[in-house]
Amino acid sequence: MSNIPTPARAYISRIPPEILGEIFLHCLPVDSASLNTQQLLSNVCGLWYTLVHSTPALWVSLNITCNNRASRPPLHAIRTHIQRSGTRPLSFVLHANYMDSSELLLPIITALAAARQRWCNVRIDLARMTQDILDLITLGDTPLLRSIQCGVFYSSQSFPIPLRMLDHCPRLESFQWNSFGSRLLQPLKLGDTQLTSLSLRTALSISECIAILRLSPRLSSAAFHDLDSPDPSTIPHLTHHTLRTLTVVGVHFATLLAVLTLPALLDLDLKVEYAQSPLPTGWDTALSDFFERSRPMLRQLSLSAAKMPLEPALLRILIFAPHLRSLRLANDFPEHSPFAPLIIRALHPPPPPGTTLCPHLQKLVAFWISDCPEGLCGSMLRARRGAQAHANGVACIEQAHIGLESHMRGRDLMDMSKLCAEGLRGSPFEKKFDLRLGSRRLLRPLVKSAYYVLVLVLALVFALVLARTFALASTARYI
Repeated sequence: MSNIPTPARAYISRIPPEILGEIFLHCLPVDSASLNTQQLLSNVCGLWYTLVHSTPALWVSLNITCNNRASRPPLHAIRTHIQRSGTRPLSFVLHANYMDSSELLLPIITALAAARQRWCNVRIDLARMTQDILDLITLGDTPLLRSIQCGVFYSSQSFPIPLRMLDHCPRLESFQWNSFGSRLLQPLKLGDTQLTSLSLRTALSISECIAILRLSPRLSSAAFHDLDSPDPSTIPHLTHHTLRTLTVVGVHFATLLAVLTLPALLDLDLKVEYAQSPLPTGWDTALSDFFERSRPMLRQLSLSAAKMPLEPALLRILIFAPHLRSLRLANDFPEHSPFAPLIIRALHPPPPPGTTLCPHLQKLVAFWISDCPEGLCGSMLRARRGAQAHANGVACIEQAHIGLESHMRGRDLMDMSKLCAEGLRGSPFEKKFDLRLGSRRLLRPLVKSAYYVLVLVLALVFALVLARTFALASTARYI
């Protein structure tokens, strides 16, 4: 019994408080600590309780979830958490998807706003926004704030995008505002901002986007959604020398690119949703002119389109992107496929001394390719992974996701198995089955209906057999 260590002689008690505090820091979640994380640590013993409550670094992050009235954390616990963080920068995540959570959140946001001088990284996701909550978030100085992300799930009225708060955030580097009901209702006054990342998932005009880019010379990443398209001839041209990543969602992306020159662009993501109106006339020319004018060293290109013939413009674009390493072409509607096998043929390495399109390509995603001849995709991938292609300066495609809308045969499946065995990551071929009868296509709902009818028939047969079994058992009992 004398060999059993007593609490005073336990090895964990011999660790210096500074080392033990560092161990506690690694016990916290990576993103943000919840309200009971520190409580779990402090309930072990009195020594840990004293150490946890006297270490402000353990209280600098906070995760608050308010999905309903029952799940709202106690207000005094939030205030105590903020008080124990001392004078250190404070980061928090506030998530509330409860529709009537405005009156529940107001005291919580008021308590957080009392420490706004120490805000560092902030994320707020709300079901609804009110003017009182917006004022608490945006009004006042936040000298330590580095990033803020705010999302509103449902917007019953228009609120101004709080770009005014940038005047009070000298260290702000990332700003994200996601709300379809918001508008830029006040003049732009960004001042001398350190902003490097900006994402606005709101209704914006192209003139406002150009003004934002003009007032943010250090911006390296930007994302704009739901653009309104004015006459591009009335918008002054802009050359931005630091923008490296650009995401544009909407049918008017070509109008924005027509007035932009981005020589430092490395990552371009363009998306046209299915429900949106058709593209304006001349979009393909504006897109190819943008690449010819900017001559960026593009590394990643993503085009997600519907009812959008991409191939003629896409081939002209890829000529101006010799450094491209990742290409993503997506379309969820094969009946309006944006590209045919011409793009696959163009990516096939020609024999020397031909020039290969996108010689540094390492990742290819393509959904869906219509009317693709048998074995064409497998031949292109195999040629890109061969020793001859490597000798000619063509990079090896390491990852591929290819969807073929047309029916596939055994040769494609054999190529898929061989390429996977050779180390190709991803899904080299993904097949979409469409039943055809002559020139007419039997749609997938017909297959689903037949499946449901079969399941129903089997269920009825099983019920009849079960009823017959019970009837025979009852008859045998009376006999």
